[in-house]
Amino acid sequence: MQQDEHLKSLDSMIASIGGADTGAQSFGPCGLLLEHLQAARRDLLGSSLDEYRLSLRQAKGSLACIVDQSARNAMKEALLSLLATADRISSPDRARSVA
Repeated sequence: MQQDEHLKSLDSMIASIGGADTGAQSFGPCGLLLEHLQAARRDLLGSSLDEYRLSLRQAKGSLACIVDQSARNAMKEALLSLLATADRISSPDRARSVA
């Protein structure tokens, strides 16, 4: 999965919990999950790959706010997929560390 596919997946998850505006903050039951997903999106675009992975793991830990079991499981699988493929993403930090 490439970076653009990760972005699409994150955007889809953000939209599914009502946070389609990536700058919005929610104080509802999934506010923390939304913050972690938005942080993962920001980290993917401009921070280190380690911060991206951390945000994904934190989002996975915040899934309890999703009441619908099938929706929760679907988001968990999506997050696990992103985590599994995070090492394949091109990252400025990885390029610098190799050079």
